[in-house]
Amino acid sequence: MSEMQDALNQILSNPEAMKQVQSLGEQLGLSKPAPRPPEPKNEMLGAMQSLAPLMNGFGADDDISRLFQALRPFLGEEKQRKLEQAQRLMKLIKVIPLIKDSGLLF
Repeated sequence: MSEMQDALNQILSNPEAMKQVQSLGEQLGLSKPAPRPPEPKNEMLGAMQSLAPLMNGFGADDDISRLFQALRPFLGEEKQRKLEQAQRLMKLIKVIPLIKDSGLLF
């Protein structure tokens, strides 16, 4: 068993032997060369950069969010769900002007 391990270690440590093993595997259809990921387009990169400040503002707490959080323990399950929906809507309402100003949607 150790002879086999020694042989494998020799192959793995030799770059030429590794290239031969890889080419043999490709010829047998066992492995394919890894495809290169597509390069991002400039417009996509620009859109992502303009979204970064929006996402930062999305998670920021304000007085209304803190009020909602303070009220939560005093509400039943159904009203807590409604409160969560209201919080999500408030966040979306805050983000809409930022998206509009960035020119992404309108």
